[in-house]
Amino acid sequence: MSLNKLEQIELEFEILIQKDRRNWLRVAKLLDQIESQQLYKLRSRSFTEYVKGLAQKNRINISTLWRARSGAKLYLEILEMNHLDELDESIVKTTPEQLETFSKVRTIAPTKIVEDVKEKMLKGENMRHELRELWQIYRPLKGGKTERGRKKEEPVVITDKKSKSQFVLPYQLKDTVRNENVQKNTVDTYWQDLKKMEKYQLSSENLARANILNALRSEQWIARTLKVDFSSNHEHLVAFVIQQPSKVVDIITLAKPEKNYKKRPVIIGSEIITDLSSFKSQKQKIITKSLFCDYFYLAIPMNDEYIQKAEQFCKDSNLGIICIGDHLANDTKHICKIHSLSTLKEPDQNYEYIMMQKVMERLLGWN
Repeated sequence: MSLNKLEQIELEFEILIQKDRRNWLRVAKLLDQIESQQLYKLRSRSFTEYVKGLAQKNRINISTLWRARSGAKLYLEILEMNHLDELDESIVKTTPEQLETFSKVRTIAPTKIVEDVKEKMLKGENMRHELRELWQIYRPLKGGKTERGRKKEEPVVITDKKSKSQFVLPYQLKDTVRNENVQKNTVDTYWQDLKKMEKYQLSSENLARANILNALRSEQWIARTLKVDFSSNHEHLVAFVIQQPSKVVDIITLAKPEKNYKKRPVIIGSEIITDLSSFKSQKQKIITKSLFCDYFYLAIPMNDEYIQKAEQFCKDSNLGIICIGDHLANDTKHICKIHSLSTLKEPDQNYEYIMMQKVMERLLGWN
């Protein structure tokens, strides 16, 4: 009887793979039946061995099956359900790949971003590119450790102090100020972020840097720099982050004011500053980096002390200032405001050649 049931499941599985491979949730349900009812023992010594054989028989990658299984479990967790049978395949709109990336992003990204992504993902919006960008930005904060491989260290226990009205904000590097999250009744969200900071021993400076990178994914500041309206033929070609200290700039953005723009893309550079001492110690390096770009910005936390220092630094130069807040806009990007616009200063041919070479190497994955 059990063998007959297993054969029926395997036949349905074969049909799914041939005609409806996108129905990953049904695949997950079939695997769950085989595991929970221990039907795999009729074919193999273990469930893992059985799944491997099932993948080989149907000529699919075994990771496809594991991804469907783990994606279904995560989906259950997100919806706070207990059994796969409670899920209706017809209303599940996300994909295992998106769920897999989401499971990594939520371990380190700010909780507000995680909640926003989750909501959009459940509505069926395609968050694949968004999730990849977020993972690229926040992954370095984990110090190269996975959840499974992270070294266990004796953490400083964070006691529950939700009743307190004062917290240290990520962008207030030295001062303790009243947290606006308390006024907005989002203490639980902020508390989750505190625990992440403690878990991975994050410094405020590193978190601030990641949040600035997240903010600069927006195209609004690029449109303002190029003095174009979003209704025009504005095309944001490339906006990539160089994770290791770059020989050129922290962030390179290429943009075309118009689609029929026949000249080379406009080069916009940004230097992230989360340490006040950098205005003095890195001054010459920053000035040198600006020579490679048409426009250049200092990207700083939205803080009066930083703004004053940046204004002094940018005086009598073409450099602009972008301020990034610790709250999100109406999407998964942090608030980004241009304090002062950068003015056009085209690089000479040598600098232009070096920059375009670096961009090409980056796009080809050579650095």
